[in-house]
Amino acid sequence: MRAREPCVSFERADIELLVEKLRRIYEEKRRYVQATLDGRILVKPAPIMELFGRVIRGIPVDDSRLRVLEPKPHLKLVIAVDASAKVLFNLGTSRIIVSKVVVLAYRGLRRVKSIRMKRLGLVESKAQAGEWLLRVEYEAALRALRELSGKGYLLMDRGLLAPPILRPSTRELINRVRRRALAEGIITIGVPKITKLSLDTGESVLSYLTKLAEKRLRGMAWYYYPLFKLESLPPWVFGAPAIARLSEYSEKVLRIDVARKALMRLDCEEILEELSFLQDPTTPGYPYPLRAVHEESRISDNEAELDRLILLEELGGEGLREKLLVNVKSVSYREKALWGEIP
Repeated sequence: MRAREPCVSFERADIELLVEKLRRIYEEKRRYVQATLDGRILVKPAPIMELFGRVIRGIPVDDSRLRVLEPKPHLKLVIAVDASAKVLFNLGTSRIIVSKVVVLAYRGLRRVKSIRMKRLGLVESKAQAGEWLLRVEYEAALRALRELSGKGYLLMDRGLLAPPILRPSTRELINRVRRRALAEGIITIGVPKITKLSLDTGESVLSYLTKLAEKRLRGMAWYYYPLFKLESLPPWVFGAPAIARLSEYSEKVLRIDVARKALMRLDCEEILEELSFLQDPTTPGYPYPLRAVHEESRISDNEAELDRLILLEELGGEGLREKLLVNVKSVSYREKALWGEIP
């Protein structure tokens, strides 16, 4: 039997340094303060957004922007788009990847259209794979906007931005979707799975607002908006972020990006009220169209294996099957494991 390894204690200096840093995050007062009528001083941290080396400072947090959220029933068109991806073949310097793209359209609880497709790509890095996946999602969204009509919402599971690091053709594709949606009276909404929004204290915006809502609006659905002045955001950030807990029956708190141009015509509260209506009672706290496309776009290991066989058959007809397999065999298992699945 293997001997149990001795417990190694932390360096005391590291603990003291960590405590000092955490105190600065959670306790230290920042420069944003406000005096109440009775002379009390309130600390007001401000949200910050770090984007490709640029730091954007938001509006200091104010309790008055935290409001109750009531679902607003509607039968507007709701289009949801999602795509997943897996590596089919590791060629060493590049990878052949497959994506399952799903578009679902709803009116109320009724599904009115579904689009499913498989896309193949050859990429050389994770960054390239990420941009390729973004492209296939926006291409699917553009197709849906062409085939469907009516005012409503386009839901994406990513933040609404088209940063300069993307290829010009990718940015133009995103802009085409933006223009088409706007012309059709469809509001684009992004619900990213992960958000790095923080306060100038270092604390997460979601964490801070959740604690604030627990004190003021315990047991209720709520939203907080705005976090940033629209004019402070660069042009390629085309969504204004809000924070919302869509259901009192769920602890999930989301960052929700709303197309900035839509906010020039509609109130953010009305948009979030209609979004909050799109919930499945069995899985509250998240829009069911996005949950549905996420579930249906997954690629199982068995499905990926079948895709490999189908692709090999196609390549066999082109005289490339054996060349590909020789290349794949020359790639070490270690490299293949390190690359893994595309997030």
